[in-house]
Amino acid sequence: MAKRIVSLIAVVILVGMYIATMICAILATPQTHSMFIGSLVLTVIIPIVLWVFLTLYKRAHKDDDKNITMAEMRKYRKRIRQGEAPEDIAKEIEEKYTEDK
Repeated sequence: MAKRIVSLIAVVILVGMYIATMICAILATPQTHSMFIGSLVLTVIIPIVLWVFLTLYKRAHKDDDKNITMAEMRKYRKRIRQGEAPEDIAKEIEEKYTEDK
């Protein structure tokens, strides 16, 4: 989910930057040249920063699939409410998540 949010923020920044540059070019303000150069530089820098962030995020969360999810927790709680022994479920969880490591 964080990947989508960061990607969306990067797209919004790039589109906003291009629109601001276009408006400055149409109005022929003194900042037009610096806005154009800034747009060119950020067009390269923002995707690189995004790639670095996503790479670091992937490395930091590479073991996430080995952790219990909330959906699994809900299923286990439902089974306990239906009368299954909590000790049996605890053993099942322990076996499932210790055999992968």
